Amino acid sequence: MKPAEACQSMEELRREIDRVDGELFDLFAERMSYIRRAPALKAPSGIPADVPARVDEVVQNARAHAERRGLDPNLFETIWRALIAHAISVEEDALGPSEQREGERSSD
Repeated sequence: MKPAEACQSMEELRREIDRVDGELFDLFAERMSYIRRAPALKAPSGIPADVPARVDEVVQNARAHAERRGLDPNLFETIWRALIAHAISVEEDALGPSEQREGERSSD
């Protein structure tokens, strides 16, 4: 690992960017493992895949993390909203859409 200021060529800089990208994808894979686990924990309690209050909390957390690091909070809100939309889709594939599950409960 080399700080950006220590890179003396574009080749070095690109190598470090590629290394960071690999680490980011390792973290995204870890994050997805938790997303894939969520349906098993949500189903017994009837928690839907899409919980708007939690979405808002996660988005605000992303914005705050970005701001603390001098990054554009609007950009990271956009990125996190895409991640959240994908996570909801993954959870709904496992749980079924919340509207469908509510209908199933009322017919029991």
